[in-house]
Amino acid sequence: MYSSLTSVIQKWQMEFSKNGRLMCWTVMERSTWQRLKAEGELTCPISNTDDDPIFQNTYAWMKDSMASAGILAPAQGLSPWWCWVKRDERHPEPFIEDAEGLRDPVVLQLAVPCEQVVLSCFDLWHFVLNNWYVWSSELDEQDFDRAKEDVEEGSDAAQQLQQRMQKSWSAVFELDQSAVDMGPFEAKSIQGCFWTLRLTDVTAVIEPVALTSYH
Repeated sequence: MYSSLTSVIQKWQMEFSKNGRLMCWTVMERSTWQRLKAEGELTCPISNTDDDPIFQNTYAWMKDSMASAGILAPAQGLSPWWCWVKRDERHPEPFIEDAEGLRDPVVLQLAVPCEQVVLSCFDLWHFVLNNWYVWSSELDEQDFDRAKEDVEEGSDAAQQLQQRMQKSWSAVFELDQSAVDMGPFEAKSIQGCFWTLRLTDVTAVIEPVALTSYH
């Protein structure tokens, strides 16, 4: 259905890189930024994340996808750092709304080695979070819906259908895919995942008051 995962990921790494670096932005608590300045580099233990437990399997799927593409976690029990690569059309950095829920947020602008970042479509990622099938055509969508109607929960057929659905999720890395209409490529919101946050990759620190609103 979709191209090799590794080749797709590498394609977009190169597409967005400049001199081997990929510009991105990550939102965090100021205390984390202070730790980064003190320690030089940080990974993110799973225990430090506040991801909804209902999404545990889908975040595990993202980590498995990174590993399948050769981007391995430096240790067990880690969650990747998430970043914005392009928040909106003609607006690469986050909006002020992206900092909501943080007590004392700060935005770091980064230039990360491109081979360390996996890019994905932010809007299509919600198909993964909601356990939805990403169809490749109208006929493919209809075929999956028919199969879903006939399957019994817990059966071998149900497991095969779940595997088919998870395979379809690889479309989140196909940033120019158009089967599921997420708008033109230029207008897509693109996110990234990487394992290690390094002080040497920070190119600017942006205060929330400098961010513009989505509305």
